[in-house]
Amino acid sequence: MLGALLDELRVPLSVRPASEPFLHPGRSAAVLTGGLRLGFVGEIHPLVTASWDIEQPVAAFALDLGKVVAAAPESTGWTDVVSYPPLRQDLAVILAADVPAGRAAEVIRQAGGDLLTRADVFDVYTGAQVGEGRRSLAFALTFRAADRTLTDEDVAPVRDAIVGALRDELGGELRG
Repeated sequence: MLGALLDELRVPLSVRPASEPFLHPGRSAAVLTGGLRLGFVGEIHPLVTASWDIEQPVAAFALDLGKVVAAAPESTGWTDVVSYPPLRQDLAVILAADVPAGRAAEVIRQAGGDLLTRADVFDVYTGAQVGEGRRSLAFALTFRAADRTLTDEDVAPVRDAIVGALRDELGGELRG
């Protein structure tokens, strides 16, 4: 919901680990745009939920709407309708467990260039296959060009750049 709200307002979202006394340690983050802190997101601390007789996990987020509005662009930009279909590929990368998925998505978007239009996490795996202290993040990558239908060969160099950036910046390795 947080991502959908900020997407609708055209405010870029990033998160970084942070803690609030009422949130579960390790399951909370600061919500940022650029370097500006907009609020927080996370799981409510179990002691807080227990004091309200809530027996299941509860998540919450809060935003400073004044900062959100200030960060939103004043006018809506537009792009031409693209009649060429997108090319979708999945990419699974093994990273240290403490690397936030949002950071990995940032690296992917930066390395993806103009052809990469989306990079969304759709799976997180931890277990014996990836090793202790590591996890696998699977991303759905969407590529699109305004002037042609893309082929796998067109996006191969971009995908290679993404894999290289994940390796060089985050110590990631492609999951086979």
